[in-house]
Amino acid sequence: MSLDSRINHYQSRVRRFPNLYPAHTALAVVYLDKARQTHDAVWVQRARAAAAESLAIQPNLSGFQTMAAISNFAHRFEEAIEWSNKAAQTAPGDTSVMAALVESNIALGLVQEAERFCAQAASSSDDFYRLVANARVAVAKREVDQASQTYIRAANVAGRQAANDFSAWALVMAAGVLIDAGRPAEARPLLDRAEKIDSSNFMLALHRAELAEAEGRLSEALQLYARLADRNGDPAVHARAFEVARKLGRKEAARRHFAAAERGYQKVLDAGEIYTLGALARLYLEADVDLDRALELSKRCLEHQRD
Repeated sequence: MSLDSRINHYQSRVRRFPNLYPAHTALAVVYLDKARQTHDAVWVQRARAAAAESLAIQPNLSGFQTMAAISNFAHRFEEAIEWSNKAAQTAPGDTSVMAALVESNIALGLVQEAERFCAQAASSSDDFYRLVANARVAVAKREVDQASQTYIRAANVAGRQAANDFSAWALVMAAGVLIDAGRPAEARPLLDRAEKIDSSNFMLALHRAELAEAEGRLSEALQLYARLADRNGDPAVHARAFEVARKLGRKEAARRHFAAAERGYQKVLDAGEIYTLGALARLYLEADVDLDRALELSKRCLEHQRD
């Protein structure tokens, strides 16, 4: 089922059963998935409202966890910790809660605290969320081999449990670590494996473009980025397309993608969200324009994120 179909399904469920709190939580989750694909603040705010409605009907673990995930995506990391703590009180020892806390603490620059959460987690070494949390810590410590291998282990665990979307995601994350480390040849088979599991995965398509860029296939990378950006309007993908178009000397394409990225990032800020502060600053720095504003945005970003 496509993401838009899932949104329609849960919207229908909420209309039919307005007092069923799990339906509101499920709707919040698919709204958040849409936000991850578009970076559009509308979907973040819809997700937040749906999760709040679920919790208003009845305080529940899934509602707390979803609020934590929304806050992490929105770069409101201290709020995410508060929601995760509420979830931890409801379900002590839940490793998915621990993984959310690790994500929040790393973003706040508290890597040692994140490590402490991992060490305290009393769970099997084959627990998916514990493995993901450990992989995130390894990424923060720039331990490339440890991070990629741990994500692969997480993918294997999810695969044995027939959780194909989780398995594909973890493989893509492992590939991303290797691409970022300048080791694209090692990333390719992981993306190939993820494609066999879930060929429609958005993050897979994005990392295919990143792989092409890392391997110097810039025209192909630009085409892939542009296709994704035009499909979802994601300013982060437009920003990647801008960088590649500029390397290729395609001034008109670079101008178009820069304008789309700037417009999308600013739309988020205008909506009262903060999660594009750093991204917009990086866009201006990359383009060597509006550097005073880039500095201002960076300072504001540091108020919320210190990784």
